[in-house]
Formats: sequence, structure tokens, C-alpha cells
Amino acid sequence: MAALLSLPPATFAQQEVSPEALDEYRELKQAAKEEKIEKAVQEDKTGTDPRAFTDKWTPFYRFTELENGLIQQSLTAYGTLGFSPRVGMFYEVPLSVHTDLPGPAQESIGMGDIKLTFAVKPKAWEWTYGKNGKKTGNVMWGTDFTFSTATDDAAGGNSFLFAPMVVVVLDMPFYGFFAALNLYYFDVFKDDSAPKTSKYVGRWYYMQPLTKPGPWYGGLFILPEFQPIYDFETNDYSSWFGLEIGKVAGEGKIAYIKPGWGIDNSEPTDRKSTFEAGFRWFF
Repeated sequence: MAALLSLPPATFAQQEVSPEALDEYRELKQAAKEEKIEKAVQEDKTGTDPRAFTDKWTPFYRFTELENGLIQQSLTAYGTLGFSPRVGMFYEVPLSVHTDLPGPAQESIGMGDIKLTFAVKPKAWEWTYGKNGKKTGNVMWGTDFTFSTATDDAAGGNSFLFAPMVVVVLDMPFYGFFAALNLYYFDVFKDDSAPKTSKYVGRWYYMQPLTKPGPWYGGLFILPEFQPIYDFETNDYSSWFGLEIGKVAGEGKIAYIKPGWGIDNSEPTDRKSTFEAGFRWFF
């Protein structure tokens, strides 16, 4: 080793790497990637568990119709980056947002507001229960940021929003789980034309596998989701219900569709109906 260290840098540069060594390096790199994906799949089979800070990429298309007749279609890049097994980041980047307002010549297209969510899963707030302690419960906390990056007023809120977040996740029978995300949004900075923000937003959902992975009909799951929303500025309550239907298409690959409907709407900007379709990749 001492002799190698004493060689000039040019000596290393002049050495040729054999094709066999390159092939071995590629194989080791691919094996490490496959092992990482396999571990992520075991932890988060459908890619929907907020406790699993596994690296994944989820592009999706969403169609939204509001009560006032506005129709919005968006193509969004969504994903997760795990900094450690207990700290992760979720990102949502609306790459293209097409808005069709009621009336003639009221169309617009552009980029939407970017969202970044950071979450922590403390060991002290984790417990086991059930037979032989096989089920796990977690209380997590985090922060959500919405950046005013929209290139058109109709595609964003013209406000920089911040929200503290508390999440409760419980394992359920038959390999399902329940998750309740609770956020309180308020504006840190906004344009004069933008309304003041002070609202609670919940995301409560239940993931239930329907068939075991394996055969062509395997890997099916459903995920009903309920979103209660209360606006403290207007004292208005609204809600939304969606039903995700997904299929594990392969190891670390999940396809899904998600229709949704507004409930108890009273404001013209409340969601009347939505439809989402996407694909999740673990990497």
C-alpha cells in the first residue's frame, strides 16, 4: 500500500481498466440498486405509506372541475426522497397546468405552485401492538411549504404558504394501514390581490390490499381518501372524497387511477369533481 501511495498521479491515469472489471462494477451497481428496490418494496408495497421514506417517482395527470365551472388539467411530477430511514422529503411540481375559465377566450397554460413537504418519524413516537406486537403505530411531524412559482394567476395562489403537519399512521388487519395527515396552512407572504390564508386541511385515508402479488390479477389494492377542509377566514367547511384503485405491475412499479367528488361544497372555488391517473416507480 505504501508503494502504491508513493506512485505519482500519472501512474494511475495511465493504467487501463479491463472490460471484465467494468462489467463487474456494472453488475455490482445493478445488484445494489435491485437490493435497494427490494427493501423499499418490502417496506412500502403500494408506495402510499407516509412512514416509508423510500425514493420513488410518481408522475400523474389530474383533471379538476370547480363549482364555478372552471376546469383545470395538470401534469405533475411528484416523488419522495429519503434522507435517512426517519427523515424524508415529498415534492410536488406541476410542470404544466391548463386552465379553462368559463367564458370565451379564457384559457391559460403554465407552470403551477411547487410544494415541498418535510417529515420526521421519531423513534420515541413509535409503538407496537396486536398479536405478538406485529403491528406498528407512528406519530410523525413535519412542515409543508407552497411556493408561488405559478406562471399564470389561474394556475396558483400568488402566496407563499407554510403549514405545520402532524401525521398518525396505524397498521390494520389484512396488511392494510390507516393514515391521517393534518395540516394548518397560513400565508407567510402574498400578493395584495391574493386572499388571506388560514385553513385546516386533512388527508385521511385507508390502504387495503385486495389480492396477493403474483398472478396477473395480483397486487390489486384500494385506497379511499377523505379530505376535510375548514377555512378560518371565511368560516367555510368543505370536503372531498376520492377512491384510488391501484395495481402492482411489477417490483417497485404501481399504476393507479383515482376519481374524486366534492362534498358539502358552498364556495364557487370548491372542487366539484376530480380524476387522477399516475404511475409510481421505486428507484
